[in-house]
Amino acid sequence: MLRVFEFFVDNKKTELNPVFDIVLGYHYPEIVSALQVTAKESLELAKRIVSLGLGVEEYHEQVIRCPFCSSEYTTVRFHCPFCNSTKLVKEVLLEHLGDGTIAPLSAFKKGGADAIVCPVCKKALAKEGKDYRTVGVWYGCLSCGKQFDTPKNTFLCLSCSKEFTTQELVISSVNKVTIDKAILEDFSRRHLILRPLLSVIAEVGYEPASPGTMTGKSGYQHSFSAIGKDKDGKVYAFDIAVGSPQVEESAILNMFAKVLDTQPAKSYIICMPSLNINGKKIAGVYGIEVVEGGSMTEVSKRLKEAITGNRDGGGEADAKVKADAVAVGRKAGN
Repeated sequence: MLRVFEFFVDNKKTELNPVFDIVLGYHYPEIVSALQVTAKESLELAKRIVSLGLGVEEYHEQVIRCPFCSSEYTTVRFHCPFCNSTKLVKEVLLEHLGDGTIAPLSAFKKGGADAIVCPVCKKALAKEGKDYRTVGVWYGCLSCGKQFDTPKNTFLCLSCSKEFTTQELVISSVNKVTIDKAILEDFSRRHLILRPLLSVIAEVGYEPASPGTMTGKSGYQHSFSAIGKDKDGKVYAFDIAVGSPQVEESAILNMFAKVLDTQPAKSYIICMPSLNINGKKIAGVYGIEVVEGGSMTEVSKRLKEAITGNRDGGGEADAKVKADAVAVGRKAGN
C-alpha cells in the first residue's frame, strides 16, 4: 500500500480510472505500470484502498460477465428469430418519396451501379431527402431467406466459448477510485521525510525496510516507519512524527509501547519541526532518541550524526537508559 501512495504523490494524482483491455479485462493500468503488478492485483489494491477508508468509489462503467467463468471478454451474437441461424445480413431500408416504395438498399442498387434506382418505377433517385430517405434497417437470414426488423440475440464468452442469454448474464460495475485528499496530503508530508530517512539508514551501513515490522515478545507484530538491520543482525527502529506547531508527547508514548515489546537495539523518532518539552522528557526516560528539524536536509544530517555517534561510543549509556525505560514501563503497568 505504501508503494501505491508513493505513486499518487510522485505523479500528483488523486484518482484511479479503470480501463478495459480485450485480454486483461478491466483494470487500473497506472497501478499495473507503476508497481509492476497484474491486472487482477490492480483491482485488489483499489478495493483495499476503499476498504481501509483511504478513498471512495464512484460508478464508472457497466460490465457484462459470463455466468460460467466470470470473464468480461464477451461478444453479442445475433440470430434469426425463425431458424436461429447466425448467418445474417443487415441492410438499410430506403423509401422512394415519389411513389412510396420501401425496400432494402440492395433492391435500389440491383443494376450493380452506384446509382440508386427505384425497383418499382425504375426512376433514378439522385438526392437524399428530396428523392428518397432512410427509414430504418432490415435483417435478412441467409439460411432460411426470411426477413425481419429485430433479430434475436445471445452472448458468447470468448474465454470459455459458452453461450448464454440476457437472462443468464451477470451485470456488475467497475468504479473510479478517488483518494481522500487530506490523507494524501498527510502521506505526502511523511513521504518527503521517509525517502531521505531510508537513504540515511542505508548510508550508515544498515539494511533499510519500510514499513518496518517487528514481532514483539507478546507475539504481536508492530509496525515502524522504517527499520534498519546491521551486519550483526541487530535491528534499529525509526518512527516519523509531524506536528504543528510541535509534535505532542503522545507520539513518544505510542512508540514506546512498540519499543518495550520489540526491544530494538536502538530507537529513533524523527520529529518535524520539533517535539514539545514534555515529549522530550518522556523520550529521555524511555531511551528513545529524538531527532528534530525544520527541513529534511537538517533532519538527515542530525539523524546520521545520532546514529554514528551512538554506534561509536554510546553502548553503555544506551543500555542504562533502556533498563531505566523498562523499569518505568513496568511501574506504569502496575
